[in-house]
Amino acid sequence: MIGSFGSVAALLRQDAPDTPVHLLRPHRLAAAARAFVAGFPGDVLFAVKCNAHPLVLKTLRAEGVRHFDVASPMEIGRVAEAVPDGIMFYHHPAKTPAQIRLARESGVRHYAVDCIPELEKVKAHGGADAVPMVRLAIPKGSGAVYDLSTKFGAPPDLFGAVLRRAAELGLRPGVTFHVGSQCLDPEAFRLGIRMAAECLDRAGIAVALMDIGGGFPAYYRSTGAPPLERYFQVIDEARREWAAPRGIRLLCEPGRGLAAEGGSLLARVILRKDDAVYLNDGIFGGLTEVYWGKDDLSLPYRVVTPEGGPRGGPVRPFTAYGPTCDGNDVLPYRLELPAEVADGDYLEFNLIGAYGREMAARYNGMTSEAVAVIEADFAGHNGIEG
Repeated sequence: MIGSFGSVAALLRQDAPDTPVHLLRPHRLAAAARAFVAGFPGDVLFAVKCNAHPLVLKTLRAEGVRHFDVASPMEIGRVAEAVPDGIMFYHHPAKTPAQIRLARESGVRHYAVDCIPELEKVKAHGGADAVPMVRLAIPKGSGAVYDLSTKFGAPPDLFGAVLRRAAELGLRPGVTFHVGSQCLDPEAFRLGIRMAAECLDRAGIAVALMDIGGGFPAYYRSTGAPPLERYFQVIDEARREWAAPRGIRLLCEPGRGLAAEGGSLLARVILRKDDAVYLNDGIFGGLTEVYWGKDDLSLPYRVVTPEGGPRGGPVRPFTAYGPTCDGNDVLPYRLELPAEVADGDYLEFNLIGAYGREMAARYNGMTSEAVAVIEADFAGHNGIEG
């Protein structure tokens, strides 16, 4: 941790970092957490995979998020250390026996499964009170950037068979599903809740918990999604119709929707050519997800001089390359930057609080663990920091 600063300008005046810096804004994380805790009709789990920094976990816990979706031993350890009273759900549907035993020793009781072999593994190694959360594969939600039912999730017939086998083993299962990441249509959640309830009825199995996954959007420059409140409204309507009459409590596990606004990335221009800039971070680092999401994840950004002031003037399109020797290390869209952008300037990319530092690789040895806290809000796309 470099330290805490009132603004990005204050950071640059003190440090002038030569490597990328991940900027955390705990006050934005706190605001997002309050919105989910107050608005979602059930328990909120944070998807740790999107940002496992201890300060993120501690900030969310302070605002009432006590449940955490973990997917690896590292994430289990991080939550156990940062949030000792946290309740963890191991929602990776493919685990080794050793990983399940480690989770059990760390207090985990809920485990995602989507087939009978994984269910029986949880029965053998997860303890007598293990709760298998059987994952249903559902259609990708309208407009979702990533379909998360291609790799994991049981089709309806297998879903019912896994539930029945869980009951035969003396376990009390729950259910889970995922509408897809960055889902733009709240009706996808209504469909998922209805499908899960109908599949439960056909299987003849009663459950107490239904985890409706993540998928809540961040609002990128290109995002055309209703406000978060509309998602909560639709989910509560579906809860009243399909879950409450069956005695089912809902859970959700937002990652992007909770954390995106809580962080940005500060990258430096290491070389300016005519219509191109070469940055000290790129698609093998903190901008990895931009490569996969392309225009659907169009980040807000702004240019800052080495002194911390805005780089103004007329703008023109630039190709933005990352620092590695790989020719593929280029952003998938051109950036509209001031024509006078120069070596040593900084670009701040916002909405990197989710899947920024967590997805960064170490290609060419070019990586950065530098983190700083910024108290001011992001100034806005091409904006001036107040």
